[in-house]
Amino acid sequence: MVILLNCLAIVGSIFMGLNLGDVSFFFQERQSATFVSALQLALTSFMALFIYILGRMIYKKEPENLKLIRIWIISAAIFSFAVIDEYFMLHEGIDGDIATAFFGITENPHLDGLTLSLYGVVAIFLFFRFKEELLKHRPALSLFAIGGLFFLASITLDIKSTEQFRIVLEESAKLIAVAFIFLGHASVLIENLRKVGQGLSR
Repeated sequence: MVILLNCLAIVGSIFMGLNLGDVSFFFQERQSATFVSALQLALTSFMALFIYILGRMIYKKEPENLKLIRIWIISAAIFSFAVIDEYFMLHEGIDGDIATAFFGITENPHLDGLTLSLYGVVAIFLFFRFKEELLKHRPALSLFAIGGLFFLASITLDIKSTEQFRIVLEESAKLIAVAFIFLGHASVLIENLRKVGQGLSR
């Protein structure tokens, strides 16, 4: 359902943009695509926080597992920052500032994709740091992997992305990536709710 809603948002944004004579209009910053993305990132952050709280209930007598579930509070913090970044355009223009500071280039080189790739590096680091916890949730891990592939496609398309068609593709890939990451967190949340329910029923 989440994937379908995102696809409908993409298709709707394309047709509304065509009516305005700019197919990429609603995929630009602070337009409908950005709002849908930021909303899902915010919900993902709340789910990650709730997963962490439930994890503390499930593993309250298991110190080693309590350390591993820190991944979810870290995830909540990262996605909270991602909401701010997405809606208030924190990463936009960073490439231009770097280019100006280090190379004296005043024209924006449109390399935002390289800035976004830092998220990918952080994700890989966190996977290896907390893989024991993540491997407990294999269905979610598959969803995260698919989301990661779409995010990688988004980063690639974002490099030197100024043409309308590429902007549409890049933002569409990002929306689908966010949807899969959202679903991955929802899967873990449902699993933890089931575990808590089973514990209470004993």
